[in-house]
Amino acid sequence: MEVSSDKIASGRSEKTNEAFFEDAFEVVGHGRFNYIVLLTCGLIMLNVSMESVGMSYAITAAECELNLTSEHKGLVNAAAFIGIISTSFLWGYFGDRVGRRAVMLPALLASAVFSVASSFAVDVWMLMFLRMLTGCLVSASSATVYAYLGEMHMNSRRASAIAWGSVFISFSFITLPGLAWLIIPGKWSFALFSFTVVPWRAFVWSWCAPGLVAALLLLFLPESPRYLLSAKGPDAALPVLAKMYSWNHRASADQFPVDKIILTNMDSEKPAGFAGAIKNIGLMFRPPLLRCVFISHISMFSVFMLSSGLYVWVPELLNNILKNTSEKSITICEIIMEKLKKTEVSSCTVEVSIGVFPISMAMGAVFALTYLAIGMFINKIGKKRLYCGIMIICGVATMGAAFVPQGGAATALLILALCSGCAASILAAIAVDVFPTCLRAMAMCLMYMVGRTGAAVGSYLLGATMNTHCLAAFIVFGSITMGSTILMLFWPKPEEVRDKLEQRGLTY
Repeated sequence: MEVSSDKIASGRSEKTNEAFFEDAFEVVGHGRFNYIVLLTCGLIMLNVSMESVGMSYAITAAECELNLTSEHKGLVNAAAFIGIISTSFLWGYFGDRVGRRAVMLPALLASAVFSVASSFAVDVWMLMFLRMLTGCLVSASSATVYAYLGEMHMNSRRASAIAWGSVFISFSFITLPGLAWLIIPGKWSFALFSFTVVPWRAFVWSWCAPGLVAALLLLFLPESPRYLLSAKGPDAALPVLAKMYSWNHRASADQFPVDKIILTNMDSEKPAGFAGAIKNIGLMFRPPLLRCVFISHISMFSVFMLSSGLYVWVPELLNNILKNTSEKSITICEIIMEKLKKTEVSSCTVEVSIGVFPISMAMGAVFALTYLAIGMFINKIGKKRLYCGIMIICGVATMGAAFVPQGGAATALLILALCSGCAASILAAIAVDVFPTCLRAMAMCLMYMVGRTGAAVGSYLLGATMNTHCLAAFIVFGSITMGSTILMLFWPKPEEVRDKLEQRGLTY
């Protein structure tokens, strides 16, 4: 039953007898509540990004203290991604079983504890183990947050909400080098519980703040009403909609003009334990979702392989470029070979060039502008067209960075190549539309699990091949990035997928 806009405006206590869930959600409107949700989810995304790639700034400073080789650095950079990968299925199940908020809140707090513990590592293997445990906990919110953010918005605003939330990811690429600039170059140290804390260890503590603030905000936010409708029924979802209405309209929850949500056959689908989750997951690997899963997973692997896999090496690449004293114009790969020859005949001494940090911050500013542009134009240009355009440009830039002489041009192309990470939010917006509520958290977790696998593979492969097959590595990474866009030609129409699944009793 349609709700009168006059009734909403008047704020009278008179109730509409009944309304379908989507109609009731439209009554809730868009306002202050949605902005708070956006801020909270943005901070969670910021936390995930900082925990995932933060070690890339610390390992250069820790190289001599922990006796790190290039292969060790690749493993340390990949450790958080491995933790995320190994637990994504578990967190996806819990996200669909007990709720999005119920999973994210404790995991945010626990991940901060293990992250701080990793700063006390005394060797590379201890550091890897603790970073992997941190990744296991970060995994809980790394993809569940997209389901939560999307479900807190009307269907018409879902894609733009995810795009705007993802802008916060770019802030990590400004905040991390900024914090590193303030902390890592310091020559100080102090004793804490018989342990000597040096700047790079204190730097690890600094990036835990966004997750703790997000956890505090989550204390005041409710569970997703779409999840509650699917898992517990309309009586559980209605109070949340009323609370959202009261925040958006600065009114009492009692003034929410919907008294009852009408159940449809689709709304009656509820979780049925682990066996039910396995049954639901089976739907992902059968038509019509099979094609969507195949395309989205390979695409996300490609996005993360380049963006995160390359990003964790950018501070070291920039440091090599800035430390190069050759008077000739030589490429990034040639600079790496020169550094390797010098290392073989000298003792370990590491000095991080100050220039790395402002360049990295400028890179983060470019990412922020890219994310903002995506949020503004995603609905005008179209999600698939925008995704393909970004990936093709970034693929070309990746290959170009290995061929141009070192300096400004190579750095600019590296920055452009890393903008491929911005395409992950577009891909999430494309994928979230086709998965029903009972599968959404699991589907996003699995998709990001595959993406993080790409990051881990990319990070390790670059670490293993940088000194031996540098040029080939850049060419392969760029080719995979561009080639993955071909899959988008076969992405089905979301309306057709939804219609087929709604006929089976699943709800969106």
